[in-house]
Amino acid sequence: MSNLRNPTKGPYATMAAAGTTQATAAAMLADVVMVTSGTGGVILPVMNVNEECVVCNRIATENINVYPQVGGKLNNATTNDPLVLPNNLAAHFRAIDGGGNVIAFF
Repeated sequence: MSNLRNPTKGPYATMAAAGTTQATAAAMLADVVMVTSGTGGVILPVMNVNEECVVCNRIATENINVYPQVGGKLNNATTNDPLVLPNNLAAHFRAIDGGGNVIAFF
């Protein structure tokens, strides 16, 4: 993955989804994460323009919510609304500005 934001965070991690809102969602632990347990969602990290991250939902029975940073939009949808990522799918996110607005591909 190019454009790593924080080399101490690392390029890949497994993690658990959490929370029921943007405020309580689990913070991404790396630029590429495999969500393997939990319920709820994850929140994208702060990204500068053209930075990228990936979320893969490997929970067999759960959809997860992927939230933008507070005040951000995913695919120019409503501010702060999550993308619902079905089980066994991945989404690629690319920042279009430094304000939390991203484009999602999946």
